[in-house]
Parts: sequence; C-alpha cells; structure tokens
Amino acid sequence: MIPFTYGFVGWVTNWLALKMTFYPIQFIGIPPYLGWQGIIPRKAHKMASKSVDVITERLLNIKEVFLKVDPKKAEVVFLPALDSSIRYTIKEFSDSLDPKLWEIIPDIVKEEIYHKVRRESGITIRKVIKKLQADIDSLFDVKALVLKKLSGNNVGLVVELFQEVGAPEFRFIERSGFYFGFLLGLVQMVFMIFFPMAWTLPIQGVIVGYLTNYLALEMIFRPLLPKKFLGLWTYQGLFLKRQNEVSRLYAKLVSEKILTPKNILSELIFGKASKEIIEIIRKEVSSHVDTVTFLAKPALYATGKINEFDSAKERIAVAMADNAIENAFHLESYLGESLQIETMMGDRMSALPPKEFESILRSAFQEDEMLLILVGAALGALVGWFQMVFII
Repeated sequence: MIPFTYGFVGWVTNWLALKMTFYPIQFIGIPPYLGWQGIIPRKAHKMASKSVDVITERLLNIKEVFLKVDPKKAEVVFLPALDSSIRYTIKEFSDSLDPKLWEIIPDIVKEEIYHKVRRESGITIRKVIKKLQADIDSLFDVKALVLKKLSGNNVGLVVELFQEVGAPEFRFIERSGFYFGFLLGLVQMVFMIFFPMAWTLPIQGVIVGYLTNYLALEMIFRPLLPKKFLGLWTYQGLFLKRQNEVSRLYAKLVSEKILTPKNILSELIFGKASKEIIEIIRKEVSSHVDTVTFLAKPALYATGKINEFDSAKERIAVAMADNAIENAFHLESYLGESLQIETMMGDRMSALPPKEFESILRSAFQEDEMLLILVGAALGALVGWFQMVFII
C-alpha cells in the first residue's frame, strides 16, 4: 500500500499547498503570525506592481492606444447624447438675459441657433480628444488604474487572474503529486521491506512532500526552450509551451476586467485629467457663445445687459462642461472597438522572450517558492506521522 499511500500524500500536499497559495483572501487567525493568508493575496500589492510594470513597459503603449481613437467618429457617437442639453442650455441662456426673449424668436431662427451651437459642440469634442491624445501620458495614469484594480479590496482579482491564466499548470501540480508520490512510494516500499522502521515514515513524508512540489514547479517552468532528452523526446516547460494561448487569455482578462473602456473613462473623468478636460470644454463653450452672439453684442451694450451676458455665458459654459462629463460614458462602446487593447497586448506578449514571459506567472510563486515547497514538506511530515501512529 505504500506507493498508493505516498501517491495520496503527494496529491494532498500539492493540492493543499496550492489552496494555501490562493486562499484565504483575507487573513484568518490572530495577526500578525498566528493564522494564515494566501501567499498571493498577502503579496497582492507587490504582485500587482510587477503586473503593472509588465503591462505598461512591455505590453502596452498608452499613447499608441489612444491614437487609435478617431476624433470625428467620437464626435458622431457622442454628440447625439448632448442634443437635449444643448437645446436646454440655449433657452436657459436666453431666459437669463430676458425671460420673454426666447418666446419671440422665430422657430427657424431657434433651429439655426441650435444647429450652430451643435456644430461648435462637435468641434469641442474633437479638440478634447486631440488634447487627450497629445498629453495622454500626463493626463491618464495607467499605472495607478491597474494598481488600483489589483490591490486593496480588489486582491481577489489578482487571484482570479493567476488562476485563470495558469489553470492547466495548477491542475498539473495537483495530478503530478500523485504520480511523483507513487514513484517515490515504490522506493519507500523497498526501503521498508529491508528496513521496517516506522519512525522513518514522517521523514519519508517530508521527502515526498518536498520533491513532489519541487518537481512539479520545475516541470512547469523548465526548460525555457524546447530541449531533447536522451535523443528520444523533446520537452519544454508546460507554461512556456502555451505562450501564445496564455498571451491571448491574459490580454483578454486584462482588457475585460482591468483596462475596460468604463474604467478608462472613469479614470479620465474622475482622475487627474478631469479638471483639465472641464477647463477645455468651459473655454471652448465660452468662445462659441461669443461667436454665436457676435451680432447681438452691440444691442447688449446699448441696453446695459452685457454684465448679465458675461455671467450667463460663464454659467452655461460650466453647465455644458458638467453635462459633457456626465454623458461621457456614451463613448464606452466606441472606445472598446477602437482602443484594441486586447489585440495589442496579446500580440506583444506572445512575442516576449521566454525568460520575460515566464515571470508573468512565476511571479505568483517566485518570492515564496521555497515556502510553497516547504509547506508541501510539512504536510507530508504530518501524513507520515499519522501513518506511524495510527496505521503501522
């Protein structure tokens, strides 16, 4: 029974070591030392920082991404969302000068004013897009966005990211525990036949737990390049062998869960770019009002209403800027189509050298790789002790 017992030991230790790598998400026990938190959640901030570096330095050029946005197409998509507010603010502007003024203006003139303001609003949209494209590195902090989405209360997303990207490798670690344990158990069986000493079982458990975890990790990440063994078969680390598949999946997860159009728009609207965007819109709207009302200026001066005009213009400019910000999420679908983040990241990641590609998943283990292996050894010792006390 020893080969089967150690096969079971290898499987259990690998399975439990993996669970302890990912779970629990939050620390359970009496902090700081009496208890446990999954290795990845515990190091989520550091791992998120590494992911940020990989994404921003190797996989994604944010300026190149935003240059894919066509200002004219963005205008076509976004402008209809402003129609009702354009009509409302024109009337409000008129009423602030004279409550009776809008009622006596002919409908054909009202429509002409509306269409002129609408055209000017389109120009403003294009200017804002071009401003963002020119200064995106200073206006949009992609590192902060990625880090925010992968740390703090979002550590579960880090776990999800690693689990989905490395799912086949993690299944291999579990299964290989049984195979390696069974093979090592054959050696232990022979040893027990000639040296039947029960006290050696915990030691044997340590060896099985240690080796099964160590061998599984080595087979996932080594060799980096395909290598022929004994001239009979070629082998490459399981994770490296799936580079193209993993690259596409990783890019898909990042584009769907982290760098989504909604998250990007939220960062622009509520992040450090928001004040500058609002200021651009405010100035543009103020300028457009001057253009539209150019012929009315002499009359305003003559009637002494120029001060009311200036106050009304400022209120309308601020209101239009706020309205544009509120409606910005109408661009979400168009951004998703135009940015092509998934395609860019997938192509660049699949082209990474094996050593750089390896670090994407191995960063989940590297700092605590020995701890993971030792956890397997400790669990093996416990099973060996159980055998010694209750079975032999």
